[in-house]
Amino acid sequence: PHLFDSTEFKIPKQQYKTDPEIFGSELFSSSSMVFEPNLRIPAPSNYILGPDDEVVISVFGYSEKKYNLKVDLQGEIYIPNVGPILVNGMTLEDAGEKIKNKLASTIYRNIRSGQTKVQVTLGRIKSIRVTVIGQAKKPGNYTVSSLTTLYNILYLCGGPTSMGSYRNIEIIRGNQVKRTADLYDFLVDGNQKDNVLLQEGDVIRIPYYQMRVTLSGNVKRKGKFEMKENETFSTLMKFSGGFTDNAYRGAVSVVRLTDSTKTMIDLHSG
Repeated sequence: PHLFDSTEFKIPKQQYKTDPEIFGSELFSSSSMVFEPNLRIPAPSNYILGPDDEVVISVFGYSEKKYNLKVDLQGEIYIPNVGPILVNGMTLEDAGEKIKNKLASTIYRNIRSGQTKVQVTLGRIKSIRVTVIGQAKKPGNYTVSSLTTLYNILYLCGGPTSMGSYRNIEIIRGNQVKRTADLYDFLVDGNQKDNVLLQEGDVIRIPYYQMRVTLSGNVKRKGKFEMKENETFSTLMKFSGGFTDNAYRGAVSVVRLTDSTKTMIDLHSG
């Protein structure tokens, strides 16, 4: 299987063939860098600590000291003259409060008065291993920074193939579908609610698309649009940007193909 290690800060150039008619394919074209991982960003306060993360504790003010402490396999950091502190599974923010309170009750009592201050940040971050399966252009195993998000991993694997879904991408965690992502939410509305941080052992599954509509004529964005069950023509028009100014809107012709028949339908605006 494909193994890519983003922790070395080497992001591959996109060299995958993409069908430009598919709505969303522009995100994964050779010139697109929309989802390229940014591996030098600060960790968010809700970052979950785990083994191999490095916690940096800066003590300043009345006392000056800096600790660079690695989270061990038991999920603890060890502060000299203080002892071990369990931080595994805690957010960076909560761990910072726990560390600050521990220091205040032991060797830096001036923290309570405010004369000594403590700042807890993340130094080197752990790597995680995730797997991409299904209709991805480059499925396989990826060793990535633990700040990697779903959209980042989709960039690294080249996105869906011409047969892959853009609207039902699954994050499988602990053998259960943790989240189903719809890239159209981002494409149409800029909504990144599905762009979540990945965790160790996550499986990203890109299934086959279920239904696709080809739109041509006087619309602002022609091409192939993936549709969900119960979505209407008005939803399709939202995806396409609507009619052009010179479009005749009185009727729209629809060709519907099934396994055995070809049906012509006219949709009337009135």
